[in-house]
Amino acid sequence: MEEDDVDDVSEIKPAHFEETMKYAHRSVNDANIRKYQLFAQTLQQSPGIGSEFRFPDLPENATAAGASNLFSSAPIAGDDDDDLYS
Repeated sequence: MEEDDVDDVSEIKPAHFEETMKYAHRSVNDANIRKYQLFAQTLQQSPGIGSEFRFPDLPENATAAGASNLFSSAPIAGDDDDDLYS
C-alpha cells in the first residue's frame, strides 16, 4: 500500500473496547467455572497422555527384526481376501 492510498478501515482503539465492555456480561455461570477448575486440576495431576501406551504382545516367535514386519503390507499366508489394489 502506498502512502498516498487512503485506508477505508478505521483503526480500532482502546476506547472502542472500553465502550463495548460497558455492555458485556458474564456468559458462564459459577457451576461451569467450577467444573472447568476441577477438570484442569485433574489434567495437571494425571501422568502424560501417552505414558501408559503399549503395543499388544508380540507372537512368541517374533524377533526384534521380525517385529517391525508385523505392520508391513506384505500378504499374510492363508489370507484369502482379494487384494483391493491389484
